[in-house]
Amino acid sequence: MTARLRPRCAACDRALPKGRYRLCVAGCGARLCRTPRIPRCTDLHAGHCPHFEPLEAS
Repeated sequence: MTARLRPRCAACDRALPKGRYRLCVAGCGARLCRTPRIPRCTDLHAGHCPHFEPLEAS
């Protein structure tokens, strides 16, 4: 019997508990942890996400 590895956060590389993560809002499929650290992993990942498109200032 082999052990299954837990998914890891795409920004901070922490092990993610089953079902306790967020997916990237840009749609790349990256799993991100929900820890209350500053800066949040969702913000850190946005700079590296291949699907992220920043809003243009008007």
